[in-house]
Amino acid sequence: MGKKGKDQTPETTYNVGGKSSSTSGKKGKDRTPETAYNVGGESSSTSNTLISSPECKYDVFLSFTGKDTRLNFTDHLYEAFSISGIRCFKDDVDLPKGEDLNYLFRAIEDSFCAVLVISKNYAKSTWCLDELQEILESGEKLGRRIIPIFHNVEPADVRHQRDSFGEALAEHEEKFKESPTKVRNWRTALSKIGNLSGWVTKDQHEADLIKKIVEDVWSFLSTKLPSFDDNLVGIDSKVADVIPFLEIGLDDKHFVGIWGMGGVGKTTLARVVSEKLADKFDICCFLEKVKDALCKEGLVYLQESLLSHLKIKHLKIYDSYKGMKMIRSQLCKKKVLLVLDDIDDMRQLKDLAESPKWFGKGSRIIITTRDSHLLISFDVERIYKMNTMNDDESLQMFSQKAFNKNHPEEKYLDYSKSVVKCVGGLPLALQALGSYLRGRRKAVWRDALDKLKQINPYKDILQVLKLSYDGLDEKEQTIFLDIVFLYKDWDKNEVTKILRACDLNPILGIEVLIEKTLLVETKEGRLDMHELYEDLGWFIIEQKSPNSRLRKYWEIKEVLENNKGFEEIEAIVLGDYWSSYEIKLHPEAFSKLSGIRSLFLHCSIDLPRGLMKLSCGLKFVKWPSFPLEALPLPLDELVHLEMQQSNMKRLWNGIKIMNHLKFIDLSGSYNFIETPDFSCVQSLECLCLRGCTSLVKVHESLGLLKELVKVDLHGCENLNSLPSKLETNSLRVLDLGFCKKVEKLPEFGEGLKKLLHLDASYTALTTLPESFGSLTGLRFLKLGATDLVNLPTDCFSGLLGLVFLSLVSCTSLVSLPRLPPQLFRLEAHRCFSMKCSLDDWILNLVTSLDHECRGQTKYVISDEIKENIPFDYMRAISSEYNWEGIELDFQCSDFFATMPSGEGGKIPSWFDPNIEYFEIPRKYHQIVVDVPPNFRASKWSGIVVCLDTKRVVGIGESIGWETGLDHTGGGTFMRFLRMQGVLSGSDNLIVMVLEFNKETCWQHLRGENNSLSIKLCCDIMDECFISSNGSVLSVGVILGCGWRVICKEDIQN
Repeated sequence: MGKKGKDQTPETTYNVGGKSSSTSGKKGKDRTPETAYNVGGESSSTSNTLISSPECKYDVFLSFTGKDTRLNFTDHLYEAFSISGIRCFKDDVDLPKGEDLNYLFRAIEDSFCAVLVISKNYAKSTWCLDELQEILESGEKLGRRIIPIFHNVEPADVRHQRDSFGEALAEHEEKFKESPTKVRNWRTALSKIGNLSGWVTKDQHEADLIKKIVEDVWSFLSTKLPSFDDNLVGIDSKVADVIPFLEIGLDDKHFVGIWGMGGVGKTTLARVVSEKLADKFDICCFLEKVKDALCKEGLVYLQESLLSHLKIKHLKIYDSYKGMKMIRSQLCKKKVLLVLDDIDDMRQLKDLAESPKWFGKGSRIIITTRDSHLLISFDVERIYKMNTMNDDESLQMFSQKAFNKNHPEEKYLDYSKSVVKCVGGLPLALQALGSYLRGRRKAVWRDALDKLKQINPYKDILQVLKLSYDGLDEKEQTIFLDIVFLYKDWDKNEVTKILRACDLNPILGIEVLIEKTLLVETKEGRLDMHELYEDLGWFIIEQKSPNSRLRKYWEIKEVLENNKGFEEIEAIVLGDYWSSYEIKLHPEAFSKLSGIRSLFLHCSIDLPRGLMKLSCGLKFVKWPSFPLEALPLPLDELVHLEMQQSNMKRLWNGIKIMNHLKFIDLSGSYNFIETPDFSCVQSLECLCLRGCTSLVKVHESLGLLKELVKVDLHGCENLNSLPSKLETNSLRVLDLGFCKKVEKLPEFGEGLKKLLHLDASYTALTTLPESFGSLTGLRFLKLGATDLVNLPTDCFSGLLGLVFLSLVSCTSLVSLPRLPPQLFRLEAHRCFSMKCSLDDWILNLVTSLDHECRGQTKYVISDEIKENIPFDYMRAISSEYNWEGIELDFQCSDFFATMPSGEGGKIPSWFDPNIEYFEIPRKYHQIVVDVPPNFRASKWSGIVVCLDTKRVVGIGESIGWETGLDHTGGGTFMRFLRMQGVLSGSDNLIVMVLEFNKETCWQHLRGENNSLSIKLCCDIMDECFISSNGSVLSVGVILGCGWRVICKEDIQN
């Protein structure tokens, strides 16, 4: 964990003042040429609602001096803030040219907190010192939080202006002899910032430290979040009523039910309560719409969602029974607040939370349901009945939708009160009617009231909601019913593309539905709706046009088997539930379905006499396991085609005009041989042929499609022919991974600037095309397991946006080029042909990166690398034993190397007399180092450990090695180090150099505690595979172990 400032806790906020009398000047004034003032983080849409207070435009103001940290720590911190949705001010984006410091001062006041990266040369910049004063003043005047990060400097040196800080202030005193107050104010500011609680980067792993800093900032900013929407009418009183049922503070464990009719606000109440109480529990989990989620995603999905709060990375549960055992075993000691929303079946409760005994002391499980008997049957003793809103609350909620304010307009007051009286306090109905009547004439209000007076809202709530539907035009009604029938939970953009081809004006139509509350767009951009609106949609379909949209097996079977088509049929959907059922199709089954627009068949289809054609008017076709060898044509209006695991060999022969087709997915179609001519498919945006193992050729015309965004050919292992050149300027993703016969990439057109992701791993590439360097927008590049020998520097020099590069298992690669400065993660293990010595290889690598690298190579780079103890020992060991094919992984100040031990490989004798081989392989091994009575920590540098290991998993699976140093005599030090991608095949030797310093375990050796315990184990680290008894499966064993305590004199010997 990142160290904190001396004697202060991370929560401390220091509010100080003392504004400099000189706070103006042009941008860059008093700044040395090497020094720049930067602040980080572009605006993120995910943070637009992060803070409710309107006066702050930014979440964070990030201050640093460019000479020290521009291209490394601060850049990584800025990117982490941006990815996390934290809004930061960035001067090269937000500071207009010609503006002075006053503009930046306003940005400081416009930020909720300031993060300052205090580094060696920070005090040399008068620009930074002036801004430091302004930040401190904002802290005092506005209550802003100030978070210093002491980057490779000691807080005491900042506080007392020693070393570089003292030198800088002395220079300023000489320069500003006529303004001594200015320098005194700077000294005061440095003293104050040095006294603040903050983070110290020295001896910390950068990636973990940045993660903790971001979490710290998020934790602070979350206190600015409203606990719930201020516009939720009447919620305060209901929250106050429910909380006593929970009896927070008692150690018992119990269930609480929230019961009420549909549309009364049960889900909203449960969410608000959970948000208010979340900080009182170890885990807070809200499982929304359990009934729907079970139907669509399955029980395992919900169990994984619950367990995901344990932060188990890539959690895998393979059946619901094991999931139940995992919930019991992992949550039984956690204080949990769990909300199970919209429960309608006892089995749902038993599979997710059968008993309070599953959870730790003080846990609370809230259940929302329409069925009170279900709660009674489950022995839920505390049940809160959710009543409807009173008249005042109802009038306020209705007015918010009808008039966009809390009270009705005077001329509509009586009408509004009449509507409220008719509706009876149902929030969903009030919102629907308010949206429907907004802006309408009094005559429409009177007509609506006449209809409402004939309806009992408690019994006929769908009739109340139907008034909103009746107020839509014909196209908007069709869009609503289509979404209910097929496109609920779909991506909004995908639905828009399909419905646009149906001439339904979906952009406007969907916006109208959202405005009238019939639809909701989720934060992920998907279309959702309240369950009562979904019920309304099905009610309308059944009542108005039952033959327009078919979803029942026996109805569809009657139509397709007996060729009894109806012109009014618009959609047929036979979903996953019917996958085990079979239908025998007539050859002309679709010939009479002239009006059909959507077809989804997920069942066994028998075509004994083939199929003449599909309907020409189809826009959407999803037919998994399609049995024919080619697509029945014509399909002139087709927009979306999904036929995964089909039997097709080709889509069509020759050129076909399909101007509307945007999406093709034939993944897993093992017989698919070649793509068609795409010359007249100019609207195509996505082509997915993933896992089409018989695919040999992709037609040249694909490279000319201007709208193409994604091409996925992953796993097409027989593919050997690609378009010679890609001119698709909109392309963002190109996946050729595991196309083992692809020997060269296409040339890339000059306009291919949007390509973000390129995977060419596990191909037969030997060179990269000359135009590769033109991919200036590329961010993720995978070239692992290829036959590349060199990576031309001119290809990589222009890839300034590259953040991820994988060269894993490039066994022919002999050298690395100078890598782009923004690189965030490099994977370069199992590159056995690197010809240079170990120390040269490392030095070339880290020098070329030119900044602190995170990821597989996690070493904090400095000019003193050759003096680093782990590096020196590994170089010496490597030289003496002539190991080849070494994988390297730097983590903090520790060092890993892995090499194949070969047949009969043994641990080198350098580790004598401590070598130990085991008759029975072990999963764990413990080393106990006896500390001599005359122990002097300053002479001991660390410990070198060598493990002879064997893998017990298949090639391609991931294994991690974990070492934890834990002083058994009561010390608190614990360090975990991991290594991924251990060499496959034969046994391996893993060498770890664990450096000791004053910050680690030696400081805990006091009194009679004169031994140090080191536990070594091998386990899967990145995927949690659950066995039948709920334990984690072992995947590695230790065959032998050697270790040696080292001191500085050892290296000389």
